[in-house]
Amino acid sequence: METKILGILGSPRPYGGSGQLLRCALEAAQREGARTQLVSVYEGEIKPCQGCIQDEEPNCRFPCIFEDYGKELLLKINEADVLIISTPVYWYAPSGLLKNLIDRMTCLENMVAYGEPSYMEGKVVGVITVGADAGLTLAGGYLLTVLNAMGALIPPWAHAYSRQADRALFDDRAVMDAINVGLLAAGLARRLKGLPGRLAYLDDRTLLEEIREKISLEKEVFEKTYGETKIGKSGP
Repeated sequence: METKILGILGSPRPYGGSGQLLRCALEAAQREGARTQLVSVYEGEIKPCQGCIQDEEPNCRFPCIFEDYGKELLLKINEADVLIISTPVYWYAPSGLLKNLIDRMTCLENMVAYGEPSYMEGKVVGVITVGADAGLTLAGGYLLTVLNAMGALIPPWAHAYSRQADRALFDDRAVMDAINVGLLAAGLARRLKGLPGRLAYLDDRTLLEEIREKISLEKEVFEKTYGETKIGKSGP
């Protein structure tokens, strides 16, 4: 019973700090046997929510009324067992395009209005934020609160963060925390399927260095191929 993990990057910089830590989380989950995919909200158009949940005859249902890249992401979200969302902090909050996607995810939760469970119910979520000061916890807390309110489950150690911007990969505690976001989100998803899964924090310097080296090499190859800030390209 394979665990499907979708990493959602809310940054225009594929290998900026939030991209680096997201890749650490996904790499750790892969080592636990999960199948992972990374997508960026900057790869296409995500139209803003129009609030049709408030219409007299509500149209707010999965997979949303728009035919755009946002709909593609909603389909991927629905198929995933685990979501790991990583974002830079913009004024104490997630990035704007990521917020568009979060608003559009209402169509998954609002299936309760049609006599079905929320399509977010039972999914496992973890978050990563990169920024400064209180914005780190405010943005992360916002994401975890909203996703839990939609029906998602939060594992232990579900939030990793760093103040080191594009040097986050060299923030040892943040890298280890991101690794644990991947490990424990995958572990809880496995537990929900009746399989053994990790739910305790792992502090492993060897694993940290192995994953950091791998992501560093990927970053170097990407930047040689595409340049440092190729917007909308998730990378290898």
